[in-house]
Amino acid sequence: MHSNSKDNSYQKYGLLHVALQDLRKSAFFAGNLLDQGWHFEPWETDWQSYLHQSAYVTSLVVSYCRPFTECRGWPKFPKKMLRVLTQEQKIFHQRLLDLRNDVYAHSDVSARKIKPIIFKNKPTATEVLPPMRFDKNDLVSIRELIGTINVEIQKELESLSLSVAEEKT
Repeated sequence: MHSNSKDNSYQKYGLLHVALQDLRKSAFFAGNLLDQGWHFEPWETDWQSYLHQSAYVTSLVVSYCRPFTECRGWPKFPKKMLRVLTQEQKIFHQRLLDLRNDVYAHSDVSARKIKPIIFKNKPTATEVLPPMRFDKNDLVSIRELIGTINVEIQKELESLSLSVAEEKT
């Protein structure tokens, strides 16, 4: 039977391991958006290309934010690991969290502009959605942000792995 401290080490190690995987996925999605040149406003490309872009942007944001979202029964992501972020990175990190909550993981009506209309004798609405895009500079910044956080996670995983490995023997 593990002591509470040992259980916490295992949980923290697991949390950070999964966080690292999620952030790597997010970096992959950002890289693919860059490689494909997908930085379009909805009116700048065909709808199918915009939907592909939107899928990658959604996956990027959700994957990035997953480690920082509270999960019942697991410890929270250690905020001390974010202390190394520059002020600009901290602002961008919060922007991503807000986008997740308001646009990408939930359908926040206040983030949309909806105008009810009648079309062909049926009620409908015109709707302005928030853009499902990041520009090239944003994508580069996201990858740099992820890289900075990943370095901190790796350091903590290395530190924890010694105590977790010792516990197994």
